[in-house]
Amino acid sequence: MYRTVLTPPISYSQSQQRRETWARLLAILTIWLCVCVSLRYGYYGDYQMVLGPSSSRLMQASSVFVEQVEVRDDDKRGVFLYAFSEKPELSYQTNWSVSEYVIVRSYSRKGFSSWLNKGSTIHMRWEAPTSTLNQLEVVMIKGERDLQTLLPEVTDSTDFLALHEPISGKEVEYTIEEDDKYYIGVINSNSRSIIMNMVINVSATMYDTTKAKSKCSTETGSCRLRLEFPNTHYVILTTPNHGNLAGWYIELSFVARVVTYIAILGFIVIVVFLILKYLGACEGENTIMDTEVTEVRQVTETDPIMPAKPIPYTYGTGEEDDDSGDSSFSEEPYDAKLCVICYDEQRNCFFVPCGHCATCYDCAQRIMEGENKVCPICRRLIHKLRRLFHS
Repeated sequence: MYRTVLTPPISYSQSQQRRETWARLLAILTIWLCVCVSLRYGYYGDYQMVLGPSSSRLMQASSVFVEQVEVRDDDKRGVFLYAFSEKPELSYQTNWSVSEYVIVRSYSRKGFSSWLNKGSTIHMRWEAPTSTLNQLEVVMIKGERDLQTLLPEVTDSTDFLALHEPISGKEVEYTIEEDDKYYIGVINSNSRSIIMNMVINVSATMYDTTKAKSKCSTETGSCRLRLEFPNTHYVILTTPNHGNLAGWYIELSFVARVVTYIAILGFIVIVVFLILKYLGACEGENTIMDTEVTEVRQVTETDPIMPAKPIPYTYGTGEEDDDSGDSSFSEEPYDAKLCVICYDEQRNCFFVPCGHCATCYDCAQRIMEGENKVCPICRRLIHKLRRLFHS
């Protein structure tokens, strides 16, 4: 037969606890950094846009995350900002036209950008010398894509402007099927610069702004509108017809509602902290159980149930057995395997998270049911009680 010897479980070292603390802090700092970046460059970040004449652009903003909307126009041409509680209708039509002479350099392009809504139409006519007209190409590009030059620009001393040749023209018409930014331009594939006349007629579809709850203008500088909490608002930017193709460079900013982001950050931090705490407690419990099982198996396989008693060699000698060591061991009032509270039962349980094995299961239950749930060895607060079964 063999006996089972139980040793006190090994608790976490201070260095490991420090590593766990730093891991929790690193997770919290990472989440905080992500929230800060999302505030500055996220869905409600700053927008830099180009609007043409009689443009009307719709944007949606939630007042849960956005407190104010601000628009800045450095040229102070009178951009209007409208706020709606419901989505306005795309029902207003306005017409505008521009006729300009432009110089298009060799292997280059010339054009303009504008925001157009669904249902708008563009009619364009360009006039140029007959010999070069077929080498002019009109393009219309949707979105933020930039058009590059066809070939590297060629510099030649013979480069001159075509002024005295017969003039002819071409026409083209586009129908807009989706709200977006559009670039309209002319590409010159000739080896010389060309003077051409560009005539553009636009029938623009705009949003109805008569039911706006609030509005402001940039005629005197930047303007700002406050959004009522907690509704979803629709914001519209409109520009008047200023009579030329030069684009308006406008910056739109959403002022974040910081309280909402702080609340979200706090909730995420609490969830991450609880997850890390739970994983740490489970890992510590598994480590303690594995250590105890390993030690029990080693002792069980090597130690007998009773210590080996030396056989006296009395043959031919006058020596007598010396049992003083065994008698003193048996008479010792304290045994390391007995409960430190009742001294009657063996230690058959341990406490979590400290890991001390000092009492029997009945005494440990009384400690857990009492008001002060602390370990009798280290005085740490006890979270759980684990029982050991002797083999």
